[in-house]
Amino acid sequence: MKRTFWFRSRAAGCCAVFLLSLVLAGCTAAASSVERSSSSSSQALSEAPASQAVPSGEEDTTPAPNFDDTENSFNGISDPTSAFAGGLGWGPGTAGTSLKSVAAAASMMNWADQNGASNRSSEALNDCLTQWYDSLEQVDQENFAEAWPLIEESAQRILDDPQAVRPEMEDAGVQDIPSCSADDWSALAGALNAIVPAPQQ
Repeated sequence: MKRTFWFRSRAAGCCAVFLLSLVLAGCTAAASSVERSSSSSSQALSEAPASQAVPSGEEDTTPAPNFDDTENSFNGISDPTSAFAGGLGWGPGTAGTSLKSVAAAASMMNWADQNGASNRSSEALNDCLTQWYDSLEQVDQENFAEAWPLIEESAQRILDDPQAVRPEMEDAGVQDIPSCSADDWSALAGALNAIVPAPQQ
């Protein structure tokens, strides 16, 4: 009788130990699975490209280019130095004056067209051309003052009848007739006439 009781007690104890080990093993496996899942999530987050982490609700605040009359030292107008260079280094009586005046006029007309001279404020255009003229050495200022009337005359001839002046332009190396409007040229010429002194007689 005692042996039977003792045998049953041992059997019950073994079952309890066995069940307890199963429960503990299940908990360990579950914990391990959660840990692996957490580790995988952390790794995925750490490997995500930084460029994808864009804060919501924010917009690109990079300012757009602003082309107005206060943009740079020439009041938003392109530097005329290169376009006006053809008006320097020659004058009345110089060989090839006619061709040089036509070439200089075409270059200056293109500049007036590209910068929309007639749409600029007179103050902005005057400031730009004054800065250019004042940057010249005195001898170049006097030289341009002598050449300017001839350039202005050639520009007017181009405006009046571009086809008639085309042969001269081609001889001067100008391939295309300037697309400058009369208004753009008038704005440029008016500003220069107010800046450039009359040539000395």
